Amino acid sequence: MIDCKEAAHLIDKNDFDKLTVRQKLNLRMHNARCGQCRGYKRFSHVLKSLFGKISAHEECLSCEEKEEIKKKLSA
Repeated sequence: MIDCKEAAHLIDKNDFDKLTVRQKLNLRMHNARCGQCRGYKRFSHVLKSLFGKISAHEECLSCEEKEEIKKKLSA
């Protein structure tokens, strides 16, 4: 059986690559017993969906907007 560190690694890996059948089985068995890793999986998917929406946004700030933000941060 895998530990929480390995389970977290597999949860993250599953967002970007395909897991092997063995990895899927190990992760499923671990998550069946570990509520913290199930919670991490839900949290990970929420973050992935939020960052996916942000990275899909193609507009950038203008130079003026960047300078305005810098001024506000310095104040």
